[in-house]
Amino acid sequence: MSSSWGSYYSRQRAATWSIDDVPDQSGKVVLITGGNTGLGLETAKILLARNAKVYITARDRDRGQQALDELRRVSEAIHVLYLDLADLHSVRRAAYDFLRREHRLHVLINNAGVMCPPLSTLTRQRYDLQFGVNVLGHFYLTKLLLPILLSTARQTGQEARVLNYTCSISSSCKIDYTTLMDGPVRRKCSLARLHQQSKLGTLLFSHELADQYGEQGIVSIAVNPGNVYTELTRHSKDVGTVLWNMFSKDVSKAVVTPLFAATSPWAESLNGKLLLPLTHPVDIRASLLGRCEGETLWDWCAAQTECFDDLNDS
Repeated sequence: MSSSWGSYYSRQRAATWSIDDVPDQSGKVVLITGGNTGLGLETAKILLARNAKVYITARDRDRGQQALDELRRVSEAIHVLYLDLADLHSVRRAAYDFLRREHRLHVLINNAGVMCPPLSTLTRQRYDLQFGVNVLGHFYLTKLLLPILLSTARQTGQEARVLNYTCSISSSCKIDYTTLMDGPVRRKCSLARLHQQSKLGTLLFSHELADQYGEQGIVSIAVNPGNVYTELTRHSKDVGTVLWNMFSKDVSKAVVTPLFAATSPWAESLNGKLLLPLTHPVDIRASLLGRCEGETLWDWCAAQTECFDDLNDS
């Protein structure tokens, strides 16, 4: 099936796709970041009900245990990894913990994220919290798990999938690399601008991952589930947040979009695409990609994380 025809056919299938269409996931291993609450938790429930083996991540051990107890009512094939995406040491430990347990990974869902936290909050390595969690932390986790994703694709003869969450992005949005670490330039930025460039970062990362590894068995899809009522807005109480929550969908409806990307056979043709709410796939706008923007971001993220590769797990 050609790429263009496959993408067209996926559009037709996606238009009527629902949770009931999630295929059996027996033998599949799925890792969901931030799967202890909201959209990640709902995704885990449905995948477990379809016989997948699911790993969720949580920052807090008590909340991770609560989610584990809840998900065990669906299936015993649920496991939790303790991961703080705001700390690259924690990302490395969690990735190596997973690799010690598993030899295959079929789907990686980079679901966790933060939205408009106080400007004073930073990652452990002093990156802007929104970019550090939404982009850099997920980049490093994906980088560490790429070998197992690629080997799974080779061994099974089926593409391994990576999902990264994004949102609606202004065509004028660009990444200002002088704002990604703490400093006077960053402190002059609005929280909304910092959030927008973090979501542009996830979009560019997803596209570059598709470009670099699509021919090696990776299907990388950027997913916009739409406005979803979750804990994502817990840091903000402004008017914009109130309006966001007023027009947000319940997670039980928003979960359709990532589930289509993660499980539908028709999503195999969507490498490098953006999947909009209600499973509508589109090409990423050239104005957002820019010239070498994805490659620039990839190189920047690689440079920030390479010094952690040779560290001990302690």
